[in-house]
Formats: sequence, structure tokens, C-alpha cells
Amino acid sequence: MKAAFSKRSLVIVFAVVYALTLVWLSSVWYQGYIGFHFFNDLFEWEYLDKLGHFFASFHLGLFFYKVLGNSENLNSSLQKKWICFSGFILLLPIEILDGFSLNYGASPADLLANGLGSVFCYLHVSFKLISNTLPKFSFHTTAFSIIRPDLLGSSVFQQTLKDYNGQTYWLSVDPNKILNTKILPSWLLLSIGYGAEGLLGGHDNEWQAKDGNVIDYSNVTRTKRVFISVDINADYFRSKNKWFNYLFAPFVLIKFPAPAIEINFERGIILHPIYF
Repeated sequence: MKAAFSKRSLVIVFAVVYALTLVWLSSVWYQGYIGFHFFNDLFEWEYLDKLGHFFASFHLGLFFYKVLGNSENLNSSLQKKWICFSGFILLLPIEILDGFSLNYGASPADLLANGLGSVFCYLHVSFKLISNTLPKFSFHTTAFSIIRPDLLGSSVFQQTLKDYNGQTYWLSVDPNKILNTKILPSWLLLSIGYGAEGLLGGHDNEWQAKDGNVIDYSNVTRTKRVFISVDINADYFRSKNKWFNYLFAPFVLIKFPAPAIEINFERGIILHPIYF
């Protein structure tokens, strides 16, 4: 009974947060509505928005799989693995809001990214090899949001969602379990990240202001960034005691700050003592 109540409580809390998030998005993110339409944004923001959809769909599906299934054995063949596709279903209303939005539109590429996130979740709970990899996210504030706060966010919370210059998407890997040999300490993971900088618009850095003047920041170079870093194994620490379970819970989603090697497509190799 206690476990059932706990699961039911988690689902109720999530439902409330989800509903409030949709209300917030409809009032803050969207600035006007028109008839439903589609919009092709596949090549915008150096694909970071698509990685965001993939990440959200994956973790929503994994959350419900763990809550409604057996979180101790992700690879069990008896689990209802179709629950992984709840991420795709839960993100569908956002695509519908986009479809009616004046400044956006329903994106086939977003739907594809949502679907791939759910598929990866299904593979994650089905195969031990893939279950030893985990998508993660990190963010830091940038000066680019000061230049264009209307698009990239005027508060830290908005910037976390909108400022792609500060977003990095990671894939943390446990090489010990994948290669079945001791390479790193059990609490340490290898992590590969992807980000970009110099993004003041979806396609370019030139736009028209509300007064009709053209603002040109085409001198700001747009560049892709690849990172090699390490991460902590949150599950390793969470299994030690109940306080660690709460303390390290965020790092199931969030990449732990650590030294990183950046391969910048414009500036070459950059070493970061700490990158987040």
C-alpha cells in the first residue's frame, strides 16, 4: 500500500506541475495565436532545440517507466515498456500550442525528435548496453541573452529554456559496464557533450526590431562545440544512504560540473578547468 501510495503521489504531483507548465507556456512563451499551421525549423539553432526535445521526451518516458514499473530492473522483459512513449504523448500538447502560435508553428522535426527520445528510452530499458548510457543537460548564462532578451530570455529561468548558447547536451557513459572491465572508478562516468555559441537567431544574427530598424550582428561567429568530460554516477552515490539519494537526485538529469576539453569548430581546442 505504501509503495502504491508513493507512486500515486508522484503521478499526481507530476500532473499538477505539467498542467501549470502548459499554462505558463501559453501565457509567457507564446505572444499571439492564429490558425493551426506547420513550420519547418529543422536547421535552426544548430539542432540544439531538437536535442532539447529528445532529452525531454526520453526523461519523461523514463520517469513514468520507473514509477509505474520496476525501477530496480530496467531490463526486465515483463515491464510495460510502451510507457516510455509517454514522453512523446506529453510533449504533443506543446506542439499543438506551437501550431496555433503566431511566432512559431507545429514542427515535424520536433515531433521526430520527440519520437526518437521515446525510442531511445525504450532501448534504454530493453538492452543493458544502452542502459549504461544516459542523456544529461547543463546550462550557464551567457552575454548573448543581454543582446536579445526578448528572444533568448530576460530571466535565468527563461534563459535556461531559450538561450541555446548556454545549453549543452551530454551523453554520459559507464565504460566499466559497457566494456566489462575496470577503466574508471565506479562513481565516475565518461561524458560527451554538444553545444553552440554566437546564436542570436535561428538561422542568422540579423533581425528586424519592432521599430523597423535592422539589427545586424553578423560579425558574431556562429559555431558548434563538442566537449569531452567526466561525470558522476548519481546512482552509485544514491544507493549509499537516503540523504545521498536526495542530494544526488538532480544529477540523474544534470551533468555534474567538471573539467572539459572543448573542440570548437572555429577556435580549435579549448581547455576548461570547470565547465557547466
